[in-house]
Formats: sequence, C-alpha cells, structure tokens
Amino acid sequence: MKRYIFSIIICQLAFSAFAQNNHPVSWSFSSKQVAPLTYQIKLHATIKEPYHIYPQGSAGSMGMPTEFLFDQNDNVEFVGEMQEKGDEQKDEAHLSYYSKGVTFTQTLKLKSEKQTALSFTIKFMACTNQMCLPPSKKQFTLSLNDQGKDAGEVKEEDAASSSTKAVSTSEYEDFEMADMDGKMIFSKNITSKSKYTFIDFWASWCAPCRAQGRELITMYNTYKPKGFEVIAVSLDSDAKAWRKAVEADKYKWTNLSDLKGFESAISKKYNITAIPRNLLIDQKGNIIAVDLHGKELEAKLTELF
Repeated sequence: MKRYIFSIIICQLAFSAFAQNNHPVSWSFSSKQVAPLTYQIKLHATIKEPYHIYPQGSAGSMGMPTEFLFDQNDNVEFVGEMQEKGDEQKDEAHLSYYSKGVTFTQTLKLKSEKQTALSFTIKFMACTNQMCLPPSKKQFTLSLNDQGKDAGEVKEEDAASSSTKAVSTSEYEDFEMADMDGKMIFSKNITSKSKYTFIDFWASWCAPCRAQGRELITMYNTYKPKGFEVIAVSLDSDAKAWRKAVEADKYKWTNLSDLKGFESAISKKYNITAIPRNLLIDQKGNIIAVDLHGKELEAKLTELF
C-alpha cells in the first residue's frame, strides 16, 4: 500500500513536470533610439504568481542571480551598466527578488548605421517560497535598428521543461555517490544501520532548500541518537558553492553530489523537476513518506520514534 501511494505521488510529480512546459517566467524586448547611433534596450520578465526571480547582484546570497551573456558584436559598444527595476519596486528600494515582473535596461551605441542584431543568453531561476525550478537558460536575438522586426527566441535550454516521463519504478534503490572529499559513499552502509533515513534533494542556490535544511538540524540532533540519519544529495554543479553552503549552514550529516545538477541519474530516477524534495525510508529500504518538511517532518519523526 505504501509503495502504491508513492506511485501516485510520482505520477503527480510527472504531471507537474509536464505543466512546467509553460514556464512561469516569460520575456519581452524592445529597442528605442535615444540619440544618433545610440539605442536603449529593455528586457522585461513577466512572472506568474507565486514565483519570483532574483536580481543580477544576488551572487553571494541565496538564489541564483539573473545573468545576461551578450554575444560578441563588432558594431556594438555598451554604455554603462545594465539597470534593473521591479514592477513592484518603489523608488530605490532594495528587493531580494522580483515577484511580479522586472525590466532590465541597457544603453548601446552602434559604430555604424548598418543593420545590427544583438544575440544574448539569459540565465535565471524561478522559485516560490517553498521550492525552486531548475535553472533556465534561454537564447534570444533582438534587432537594434530594424524597428519592424520583433525579438526572436532562437534557442532554449530549459531544464524546467525537460523530460516528462514518469519514473519506471516507485521503489527506493541504494546508490553510490561522492562526498565533498571525493570519497565514494554507498548509501546502504548508512540506511542499513539506521532505523530511518531522510534523503534530501537540495542545492546551494535554492533558498527554500537552505531554510528547510537549517530547520532539519534540530531534528537531526534530537533523533540521531535514536537511529535517525540524513543523506543530503546536492543538485549543485559547482563544488565550491556546494561546500560553502554546507559549511555556512553547518550540515553535519552525510553530504553527497555528483555535481551534475538535474542531469544526475538519481534526479532523473525520481523525476525531480523542482527542489526541495525528499524521501523517508526505513531500514529495509521501504519508502514510508515523501516531501515532508518542517512541522510535518517533526510530527512524523515523533510518531516513528
């Protein structure tokens, strides 16, 4: 029965992945001549509730910063830094994220009057207060001095709209993965010695994951002597960011990652299309609960122990 329930949940997660083909963040662009050979481009993100994206300068804090990568163009000169203003932002107030929309503005100067198209890639991440979608990477072109031509999306590499196939199995399987020192750890060596093991899928850039990880510390300290263990599987691709987050939040449990992000085999196995996600398994490897956080997890552990 427990495995049957988990099968239903897995199907729901697959449906969620399918729904994410309509990404909660959409982009529109405009180019306006403001002086001879000088143009101002506006890149606007429209964000569906309850999601948000992060400012360009959020590096070093939680949440992946929005980043613009412009292809080299010999006819284009950038004037000043890119500015940004959220739809809900008043005056110069600082926002830790944008939840309605945001406009990024950049001034450019052309070296000649020839028709010029600007190619660029936008990297960003959409989160709610409870979870984050995989980072998105989209490439566009925008004509600067051909006002009759709209911006076009030429390529999309969006992990949030990737595979929608349901997981082929609902049963937990032990796995092997490296810890922060590069040592291979076999999960069964942990799960077989613990009454219950909490397997947590997270990443350093996921603010909800980090918040829930810090909440987990107290429960871990309380129930570890009684047979509770935690295996944290990071979906980071940057080893330094992963280590920094573990050390900053003081996670003392087993921390593993193959640094492949959402392309990790274990991520694909459980069709993880958003994080945080977690499994609670018993000593025999039976999945007894999924996606327990905060008070729900605390209540479950109180019941079990």
